[in-house]
Amino acid sequence: MAKHITLDELNEWTFERRQTFYRSGLARFDNAEAVRLVEMMVASGLPYRQGQEIAHGDREMKALEAIIYSPYHEKLLLEAAASGKPPLGAIEPLIVETLRDDYRIDNGGTIAAGYLIARRLYALGFEKSSSQKMPDGSVARTAATFRKKEHKSCPDPANQRAVPFPAG
Repeated sequence: MAKHITLDELNEWTFERRQTFYRSGLARFDNAEAVRLVEMMVASGLPYRQGQEIAHGDREMKALEAIIYSPYHEKLLLEAAASGKPPLGAIEPLIVETLRDDYRIDNGGTIAAGYLIARRLYALGFEKSSSQKMPDGSVARTAATFRKKEHKSCPDPANQRAVPFPAG
């Protein structure tokens, strides 16, 4: 099990280590814990990026959030997940239409979109599955697929047999 990272530890890290942590956290959105760690990094107020990378609070990130968290687009995400296709493939055309040249691989746009989609689907009870190649003409090369989490069922009390007590 991975070590639990605290805010005190983040305060002791160098800028370069926080930057690497943020980038890898966005790219490693394979579980809800990775999402929690990125959110903690952003909320800490500590510097964690430089240059033209898309990050929380930026205009581009806000546009991605508006598209991905829109109730109108949730159906597209869920249909793609149910069919075993990357949900990013279902909404990337909307992202490109909105952000145009600001949605790129080199500025982290595709990673940020994947991170936000994972965050959204985790909240809806999904888990990450395999990655697939994106459709031709997509900005992102590959994207994650998701499946609904399997919940272990509880025994149905109606199907339980009564066990007689021994006579005594």
